Amino acid sequence: MNRADQGKSLLILGCSDRKIAHGGQAQLPAFEMYDGPYYRVIRKFLREYRWPDSLAVSVLSAEHRLFGALKDIAFYDRRMTRDTASAMSDAAALALDRWTDAGSYACVYTAVGKDYMPALQLGLDLARNRGLRVESIPGGIGMKQKAIKDVLLGQGADSRKKRKVELKPLGRPRYFLPDWDDLIDPDFDFKLDRFSDPVKRNRNDQHCNRLMRSTPMCDGILVSLAQRRTSKGALRRLDGSEPGSLRPTDLRDHFGLNGAQLLFGDCGAFSYAAEDYPTLSIRQAVALYELYDFDFGTSVDHIPIKALPESERQRRVKMTCDNAEEFIELWRSRGRLFTPVGAVQGTSASEYAANVKMYYMIGYRHMAIGGLVPLSDAAILEIVRDCVDAANSLPQRPWLHLFGVYRPNLQAEFAALGVDSFDSATYFRKAWLRSDRNYIGANGQWYTALRVPMTDDPRTRKRLEQSGADIEEMRRKEGYALKTLDAYGRGEAGLEDALTAVLDYDERLLRANDVKSMRDSYKRTLEDKPWQDCGCEFCQKLGIQVLIFRGGNRNRRRGAHNTAALYANIGKTK
Repeated sequence: MNRADQGKSLLILGCSDRKIAHGGQAQLPAFEMYDGPYYRVIRKFLREYRWPDSLAVSVLSAEHRLFGALKDIAFYDRRMTRDTASAMSDAAALALDRWTDAGSYACVYTAVGKDYMPALQLGLDLARNRGLRVESIPGGIGMKQKAIKDVLLGQGADSRKKRKVELKPLGRPRYFLPDWDDLIDPDFDFKLDRFSDPVKRNRNDQHCNRLMRSTPMCDGILVSLAQRRTSKGALRRLDGSEPGSLRPTDLRDHFGLNGAQLLFGDCGAFSYAAEDYPTLSIRQAVALYELYDFDFGTSVDHIPIKALPESERQRRVKMTCDNAEEFIELWRSRGRLFTPVGAVQGTSASEYAANVKMYYMIGYRHMAIGGLVPLSDAAILEIVRDCVDAANSLPQRPWLHLFGVYRPNLQAEFAALGVDSFDSATYFRKAWLRSDRNYIGANGQWYTALRVPMTDDPRTRKRLEQSGADIEEMRRKEGYALKTLDAYGRGEAGLEDALTAVLDYDERLLRANDVKSMRDSYKRTLEDKPWQDCGCEFCQKLGIQVLIFRGGNRNRRRGAHNTAALYANIGKTK
């Protein structure tokens, strides 16, 4: 088999009659769900090597047609026939054309049965006409298995080795920033208020952490597998047509993580708290953590929310414990390289503490305390104290993480107790979710961002129409407000001019009793010019633009500034 070292290779496999049945409609990435000999070769390869950058894998299936092998699928029973294959020829050709154009592939390999070929012939002919090398892997099952292995080894893959993770004490808790799909256009034109390209897929949107290179904002990124149920995030649901469904995204590169920053995965239990059972299977979680090279992966939990009957709350706690045991057993049996983190739930502080000890007995040395977000400070502190006491009583103190909790009044207590890490998006999202506390200054005080919403935003347009405003006139006021604020930031306009310009536009969007309070808040922001006292990349580069409440490119940069300020003060906050 020729090596595909002149470009990327696309491997097309036929689906497998043998599949892994695990929990009814529970899903797995396709290459994990199929359990035929070709897929076993791939899984064995991925236990020894990382997914090669040059390799893409797709599957031809009677149920799903031609799709990327990373798409999550459920168990099904449908056999491919030549008639079925012929009926999907045009769709398969379209998919192949889209992939090979987007991915600059040099070679397409096929390992499919004769009944599958009518679906591929048109697309393969088109690929040949475009100069791609097309090779059909010949022979019986044994020969095909060997040839597939040769293709995989020919991609120059790196050996799979556990990344060295240093968890030396820092004298403060580590902080993880949850991923909320917080990408920004690095070349956004703030003068013209214009994206670098009007078409999103043509832009080089990047995560805030990548662009804040000289101003650290976290010890790592927390990514929720719950994204798999949504259309947002680095692990968003895949329909199988995207180039990203053919090979895993390099998440460390996606988030711009440096060598010291960590990639932490959790299951997003709040996203399915209203369901009777988690929407994520244990096998799926283990597969995704390994596939995307997480440093830490959390077991599948279910939150015993207070509104539920006590019997249901206890069922969820037991389910969480059972899942944790199955999770670490699967992790061991498959030789996974990520560090397993046991998600701990309970209905009382004492139950949380007892489960910390139980998790230690089944092998966990890293644990995360879940279900804390809706609780009061007093209740959280009681739970954390009992969990820390339990951890301290063990032969080797486990690493303790707090899911989703940043409480300013408790931070000093958490640090004193020795909490190892926490995650929170609070400071990031305050940039646009709060009416007043949108930007934290170097003096530790919160400032109100200057609202100049986009006239063409549907929500803004609706409110303007309800107020009886002339839309064209408001568009002119909007432009004047932006121009005057920019001039004020450069010292070329007066404070009252800037304040009047903002309020002249904004008053149509405010309730009458808000106008005076916003005037006072805006005036304080303009008088203090807090952006001048910050050394972070965004404030230094953007100046007053970072204080304008308008669209994701300003708001997320402001959120990144807030997060960097939080990070710089962890362990110091009282």
